[in-house]
Amino acid sequence: MSLIWVLVHVACSAPEPTAAQKPPPAASAPLAQPRAHPDVVVIVLDTLRADRLTDYGYRLATSTGIHSFTEQSTRFESAYAPSSWTLPSTASLLTGQHPLRHQVRRSGDVLPASIDTLPERLTQAGWTALGFSHNVSISPRLGFDQGFRSLSVPDNDVLDYPHAKKMIAEINAAVATVSEAHPADPLFLYLQPMNCHGPYKVPKARRSTLLGHPPRAGFAYYQGPMRMVLAGNLGARTRVTQTYQRSLDEHYDTAVRYTLDQVGIFLDHLRAAGRYDNSLIVLTADHGEELFDHGGFSHGYSLHREVLHVPLFIKLPGQTEARVIDGNVSLNDILPTVLDAVGAPPNPADSPVDGVSLLAALRPERAPGAPEPPVRPDQTLIADINWKKRCVAQSIDDGSWKLIHVEHDYAGRRDVDHLYATDADPREAHDVAADHPDEVERLRALLASQTALLETGALPPENHQHQMNAEQLKALGYLE
Repeated sequence: MSLIWVLVHVACSAPEPTAAQKPPPAASAPLAQPRAHPDVVVIVLDTLRADRLTDYGYRLATSTGIHSFTEQSTRFESAYAPSSWTLPSTASLLTGQHPLRHQVRRSGDVLPASIDTLPERLTQAGWTALGFSHNVSISPRLGFDQGFRSLSVPDNDVLDYPHAKKMIAEINAAVATVSEAHPADPLFLYLQPMNCHGPYKVPKARRSTLLGHPPRAGFAYYQGPMRMVLAGNLGARTRVTQTYQRSLDEHYDTAVRYTLDQVGIFLDHLRAAGRYDNSLIVLTADHGEELFDHGGFSHGYSLHREVLHVPLFIKLPGQTEARVIDGNVSLNDILPTVLDAVGAPPNPADSPVDGVSLLAALRPERAPGAPEPPVRPDQTLIADINWKKRCVAQSIDDGSWKLIHVEHDYAGRRDVDHLYATDADPREAHDVAADHPDEVERLRALLASQTALLETGALPPENHQHQMNAEQLKALGYLE
């Protein structure tokens, strides 16, 4: 029985079960050829906020589809994106650089060829890199194909993305082809499905899996109160009734469940092909989503927790037990962690990174009785958004306090500071800037000094916004 047959058979079996219903692969499934290095799999779930996963304490069974994976991986409780929308955050994940350094901060910005990416570093070290993105921004025309043998992106409008199931089938076919031709070569697989992104698309047959019924009517993406509020009509917030909020939540949660079920099925494919156990697998998101938490919707409109706090699970090769790690970490840390974990050379000095390797925390090796090392030497994290139509702001979080400085935003705020005591108020519900002016001043000074360091020598990238679908980008506020 060939490896190709195993992958295609698993992908095409019908009817398709959810990951939670799917039986484990047969014990007789053939093992892949021995490889000198582990496969690396990075799964970026577009627009997935951490607090809507069962593993992060959510009340609904949204992430049961990946339960067998999370039981064998390390969960980071406090992982944050460096921006609240796809382009800058994904560029940071793939380069290890903060948006203020790589400067991919506006719609249509091109990832500079001068910056070494994760697929480039792994390809140079002997991996075969295959990428699959349903987000049209993460595409060759914006420079994200650097280092990939192929980066598959559908030819569709911004919100007309395919379902995750299609991506899984495409991956299986590509992996089977490469594995047959080069059975001993390690793979780097990059996946970025879009179903958690509005309009929260879910196939009809899967819309009742989570709740026992499809999401209730009332909410429609970028229509009604949502569109009015994000256009600056703040009075439309009164139209967000309990029925509307419930419908919004149900649409989003149903999309989360569907997406994670598909991820679970994909991981089962890796098990059946003998590629799972010895793989380094990272599962995260590029940013979260506001569900009227602070009177808004979507993402790219603020720097609050709901749009920055992302899930992060890392399974090291051979790992079989779950661990949980607290302490602030960043998407910037993924590149150095992956390179360190698989023994690939670190980025050269002329391509600096702002992230740090988390391997010491993932693989604690210390003398009995010795204190556990900090997950990250510096807990201070900076986030940035430079989207003129939506929000221009920066934030700094030192683990106890978080300051958000808004230059201007869709809600009409200008040159405003918001301060939150994150230990006591993790959801950032109470702005205490007026009560703690000294903390505001301290964090403003620290933010200024840190951003100046990140921006040193940074150059604006090329911009190819004119090549995008201008009509739809304008409707969504993407155009500057």
